[in-house]
Amino acid sequence: MLVAGAHPCPVIVNSALRTGQMDAAEVLRRAAIFFGERRHSYELWTRDGIDKDLETAALDSGMQFGVALTAMIAAHCPPPPTLVPGVAIQPVTDSNGVRDFIAVVADGFQEEAPGMPDLVRSTFADPASLLAADTAAFVVASNGEPAAAAMTMVREGVAWIGWVATRAEFRGRGIGRIATAVATRAGFSLGGRFASLEATTAGRSVYTKLGYHATAEFRNYWPGG
Repeated sequence: MLVAGAHPCPVIVNSALRTGQMDAAEVLRRAAIFFGERRHSYELWTRDGIDKDLETAALDSGMQFGVALTAMIAAHCPPPPTLVPGVAIQPVTDSNGVRDFIAVVADGFQEEAPGMPDLVRSTFADPASLLAADTAAFVVASNGEPAAAAMTMVREGVAWIGWVATRAEFRGRGIGRIATAVATRAGFSLGGRFASLEATTAGRSVYTKLGYHATAEFRNYWPGG
């Protein structure tokens, strides 16, 4: 599976994933052609315990280990989050909400990789990506300041939860957990039979408290440097 976004950054939006038993060299060959035609870099997803040969081939080709991610699902809708004074949930329903969502996510992801703020702005350049009927996005404000964000997109009964971000100055207050809970609840309201997300090591405990459990482990490889 080869997926390309509008931005050339290899993180998140340009990805390759082997879904079967294709030879590792053939996977990398096809990925090189696909992304080369688009002048994009790409990240390679590998399944822990299954794709050891692909990991070896990636390292031999000059790629480097980037991040470990845990696939997690929730089969039940979590309860409404408890809000502390000064914290408010703001559904994204217009261009102002889209602007606030992009600003929070761009700030929250800026440490992930070079060029992330530009990638975020490119990904959500069309407001319809957050305002579509099968999508719900939220900004959580602290004393009126946009502090955290999360979204859900429901396809074929699966509520995917993503772009969970908290601005650095608001971390450690549980605001990101509120955003995730609200997005998860919205996913079930939009018809999701279960919710799905990919968690970093730091985020896994937060999602576990919301009823998510691990189903698979992935390792991502990025271009060298």
